[in-house]
Amino acid sequence: MNCKKARVLMSCALDGELTPKEEQEFQQHLSECLACAEEFTEAKKTKLIIREKIVRFKAPQSLVDSVLRLGIISSRQTEESLLFDQIS
Repeated sequence: MNCKKARVLMSCALDGELTPKEEQEFQQHLSECLACAEEFTEAKKTKLIIREKIVRFKAPQSLVDSVLRLGIISSRQTEESLLFDQIS
């Protein structure tokens, strides 16, 4: 793995989204490349700082209900347009 690919995978690595093979290759690269290892360490620190500072709010139930209704309407409209396209 080269530095360019390692940088592309860094965000996924931070979130634990790499495949086992990608994780192994990524960790191997970090063990051989001080610059990428330092960048990854800094990225992990940044993620921790953001996680500590972020304020989370529970969405009001009325908002949740509205979003869910929009999803239902949206999927119905899609179904209707697909059905119309098939009939035409």
